[in-house]
Amino acid sequence: MDILSSLNTGGSGLNIKDLSETLSQAEIVPRKDLISGRIDTAETRLSGYDRLRGQMDTLSDAMSMMSALSPRKVTTDNGAVGVVLADPSALDLDTASITVDRLAQSQVLSFTGFSAADQTIGAGTLSVDMGSWSDDTPPQFTQNASATQTITFAEGSTLADVAEALSSFEGVSARVIDLGDGTFSLGVISETGKQNALRLSAPPGSPMAAFDFASDPSAVQVQSAQDAELRLNGVTVTRPSNSVDDLLPGVELTLNATTTQAANIAVSADVEGTLTTMQALVDMVNATRSLVTSLTSRGVGANAEKGDLAGDSLANDALAGMSSILSQSFGSSGLHLADIGILTERDGSLTLDEAAFTKALSADPAMLDPLFSDEMSATNATVEGSPPASTEAGSYKFQRDPATGTATIDGVAVFGNQNGDGDWTYSVPSGPMRGVKITVADETEFATINFAPSMAKSLKAHVDGVTETGGTLDQREATLNKSITEENIALEALDTRMEELRLRYLSKFTEMERVVTQLNSTADYLTNMVDAWNSNN
Repeated sequence: MDILSSLNTGGSGLNIKDLSETLSQAEIVPRKDLISGRIDTAETRLSGYDRLRGQMDTLSDAMSMMSALSPRKVTTDNGAVGVVLADPSALDLDTASITVDRLAQSQVLSFTGFSAADQTIGAGTLSVDMGSWSDDTPPQFTQNASATQTITFAEGSTLADVAEALSSFEGVSARVIDLGDGTFSLGVISETGKQNALRLSAPPGSPMAAFDFASDPSAVQVQSAQDAELRLNGVTVTRPSNSVDDLLPGVELTLNATTTQAANIAVSADVEGTLTTMQALVDMVNATRSLVTSLTSRGVGANAEKGDLAGDSLANDALAGMSSILSQSFGSSGLHLADIGILTERDGSLTLDEAAFTKALSADPAMLDPLFSDEMSATNATVEGSPPASTEAGSYKFQRDPATGTATIDGVAVFGNQNGDGDWTYSVPSGPMRGVKITVADETEFATINFAPSMAKSLKAHVDGVTETGGTLDQREATLNKSITEENIALEALDTRMEELRLRYLSKFTEMERVVTQLNSTADYLTNMVDAWNSNN
């Protein structure tokens, strides 16, 4: 087109290609710029919402971890007994004395005399029972509640196949062991505990009879199964495992060795660990406040930058909700953060006075429990479980008809069954107390459940509400994404329209050039003719 425009000296002299391009852009580009500006604004807001969501999710995760912590720690003065604080909310202990007289152990069996792991054993059946062997002579086997399990082996089954089949049973581990003297053994190990011993039996004359010890395990038993035996404050108890989590509420014990002197278990304030936790909370709340302030800045003042969410109410509402929760009192004691040295400054940020915090925690470790754990109690009833995160603090009325056993809690029907001791246990299927179990005496007509959520649970419920699926943040992100999609479609339509205009202008200008060229040619002819007449005259 450029070459044709240059060669066509008889036309208008205009570059109709550039002119068509310029005119079509002049009509369409301003509209595209307007749409692109709206897309940029929407994407900026989406970026701001994404940063807000990320901070809220981080805060939620931190509150989940905080709910599992405790301002107290459990220690032992004897490495033979390891201790872990497994459930801070269940902890009910000051000190305890643990003496380990015997560790729990597994039954260990060894079937020797085999030449290789792939030695063929043959076809047959092998029955496996679990229970306990007595100390009588000969020993007597008492099967536990589990049923007899039978393995059927096909012709050509090997020693390795027997090991694999036994290992498929829960609580049994078997493997082929190279003894180093040219022979192999089938080693079988049960779970710890006297009641988890094994008895293997096979029909007489069967190839599987090599593994039969239905009447006496002594020929193949390397180690007998036994329970752990320990003394709690002088009281002898037994457990089938060396991991004991049902002896001290909230504490898991690990029995590592027998003791010559008692291990003293003590509960004390975890000043250092709790101080670190609370400082992390203060830092995270301040980081959230700083982020929201930055995102919602209107850019007023020297060197002030406008935030991605300038003027946005959602981010400010989220921050206001956080501040409201942190200013509340927690638990039946009415604990405020200021009581433990966490103060709110004029700009809304938090500061932690380490000296005041350490003094408060050292004086009463239980003082901080309302920050970490929910408080739930009841009159005339025993309650267990944990209500939903959204449950508000308050009293909930449990009402019951002793004659029929039907009951409600705050108008919600609950379902119960009578226990063997005559008491009734009810499960709450819905409502604010969903997930809670209530146990009452048969004659009980009413009870009051008092619930106070922890600071960690309340804060988590708030931030989860900001980011929940279908919530305000989710809806705004969906609206912006939909708008961006529609605006991009409009941009594509404008691109198509601009190309149509360019072709239309080019067509009209091409026709104009043809007419101008024809007119110029006629003018040249007339001019030449007049010049000829003048020359002849």
